[in-house]
Amino acid sequence: MRNIIPISGKDSLATAIVQRTIDPELDYEFVFNPTGAELPEVLTWIDKVEGYLGKEIIKVGANLNDIIESYNYFLPNGQSRYCTRQAKIEPFISWINGESAKVYYGIRADENRQGFNNSTSPNILPVYPLQEMGVNLSGVYDIINTRGLKPPTFFWKSVYEEVCRIIGTDVRFLLPEWYFDMLFAWRSRANCYFCFNQRLYELVGLLEHHPDLFDIAESYEYKGGDNPYYWKKDYPLKKIRENADRIKKKRINTICKIIAPKMILELFEEEDFFDILELKSCGLFCGK
Repeated sequence: MRNIIPISGKDSLATAIVQRTIDPELDYEFVFNPTGAELPEVLTWIDKVEGYLGKEIIKVGANLNDIIESYNYFLPNGQSRYCTRQAKIEPFISWINGESAKVYYGIRADENRQGFNNSTSPNILPVYPLQEMGVNLSGVYDIINTRGLKPPTFFWKSVYEEVCRIIGTDVRFLLPEWYFDMLFAWRSRANCYFCFNQRLYELVGLLEHHPDLFDIAESYEYKGGDNPYYWKKDYPLKKIRENADRIKKKRINTICKIIAPKMILELFEEEDFFDILELKSCGLFCGK
């Protein structure tokens, strides 16, 4: 029986740490599923985690650019999530090669989310140590912070400074660490930089922090011929570029309303106003 721990974010890393603590005698295989569309901050963190674990993190994935090209640049979307399936899940299952394996996934006790469906791969036994041990988000932070292994928070400094200016105080000291990180991140998950699940403000964050990667993501939208496909339905990245200041201002106002709800601020209509803490992801293999 193989014992495999996929690592892609804070919860999966906490799972690896917990599992090695409670069953240190097992020979664990650590896996990362690259697609060629990772942010540089994520790759730097993976190298750091590998050093801590003292064991190679095996890279198992497929190049997402090649996959998208094979679809004639029909971009993945909520109804056709072929990206995660073909770039991450299928290579991972193929790598296991039909052998019996326990795979330890990072689903916390405070989450209500679907685990790995092994109906087509009965050789894989999914295990959820954090759920079984009652570890919540705060507990995950305790586990990774004591080892100096917190993954990239994608801290949006300019948004933070503007919120502090509007509210009139340093809000860092008003919020728990995990809450602060969620509010002031320009990205909610460490998945592919052009993921269709991103909100508008996350794409503005990409434009501000990695304009070269934003340019590459935008270039995909021009490769669909006479019927171009967009990462955000009916909202091409060109429009996000043109409205970046407005979208960013809405993000700032939303954070202010959450921290100081009695403040009167201008609202916008592009997105659901109070969905700021709802994490959007393509599943267990994407920044979890």
